[in-house]
Amino acid sequence: MVIHTPTNLALQKLGIYVRADANDWQYSWPVHSHDGLEVYYFIRGDANYIIGENIYDLSPGDMLLFRGSILHRVNPSKDVSYIRSYVNFTESFLQEQMSEDMFEKLMSLFEAPHGMLIRWSPEEREDIDKFFRAIHRENERESFGYELVLKTLLIQLLVTVYRKTKRLHEVAPTGQQSHGQENVRRILQYINQNYLENFSLQDLSNVLHLNKYYMCHCFKEVTGYTINNYIMSKRMEEAKKLLRTTDEPIGLISEKLGFNTAVHFSRSFKKNTGVSAQQYRKQNDTP
Repeated sequence: MVIHTPTNLALQKLGIYVRADANDWQYSWPVHSHDGLEVYYFIRGDANYIIGENIYDLSPGDMLLFRGSILHRVNPSKDVSYIRSYVNFTESFLQEQMSEDMFEKLMSLFEAPHGMLIRWSPEEREDIDKFFRAIHRENERESFGYELVLKTLLIQLLVTVYRKTKRLHEVAPTGQQSHGQENVRRILQYINQNYLENFSLQDLSNVLHLNKYYMCHCFKEVTGYTINNYIMSKRMEEAKKLLRTTDEPIGLISEKLGFNTAVHFSRSFKKNTGVSAQQYRKQNDTP
């Protein structure tokens, strides 16, 4: 698991990070987390999106709202163009711009522990596209008063989303999942609840009453990740949190996370993050 550094740097600097009509392709699409809140908007392609324990099969016009701290990963097909827009922002970026009641209502859009899906009709998509393009354009130009304009545009987008959610019959459910996706959801749920314990793939197979080879194939097909890699991502997420927020010795953190030795933990941490645990703690030490 990686912390998405460009997002965090932008959020620390200004409180907002936005891209519109992004069509770049990455060699890998890692499980990751970041600061702030995210509004993700799927425009074109063939992809599913995993947020926590939910698996969303995306259709053009789908919007996902979630907290960046939840592990998430998009799994797009390389056979067709993958186009999306998204905006990340911190709560403090908007908090002073509105009443407490309005702020609480808009922040309630991000309360779902595994994200919320909203499906926009073809007629509505033009307005949603315009919001993202306007926010992105304003952010790129950095003209006089652009911070205030950014906040105003983002609030307008969130108000539009909030009004949509109040029309309950138009809020799309996650949809009927396939048998394979339901099994993957069960695997994700078990991992998220037990990732600090030492368990083998055979143990997981026995607990969930799934054939081990089917289970591994199904998980990789849906998520693009192996089960063991996903477990490691969860552990690395927790390791980063403990390194940032506590003074606990690295050996104790290693033990808490279920690693057999501190050496194994240190090697795994550097392999996943590119820096040692000590360096990560120093870099993220806030006075």
